[in-house]
Amino acid sequence: MLIVMFVLLFFIYGSAYYMNLSGMKGEGTDGLVNDMASRTTQQEHHPFIELPGDSEVSAFSVANLFAGLIIGYNWRKLSEKAEQKD
Repeated sequence: MLIVMFVLLFFIYGSAYYMNLSGMKGEGTDGLVNDMASRTTQQEHHPFIELPGDSEVSAFSVANLFAGLIIGYNWRKLSEKAEQKD
């Protein structure tokens, strides 16, 4: 697992370094997709839930924590071998 983590970190930092050398902004596609959707539906886009300041990031992190716990617990149940009854 550590090897996989370091390989992923290598690619993340490598791509960030390349983007910095190339002068790329790395803005993402959220704004482009929202603008295309606004033109198609002819309505102004808005967030599903709008929270002030950094509370949106905090709420997302807490939701991910609980989703990870739920998925992890059920994943363990699914991956365990069934006990054989003698």
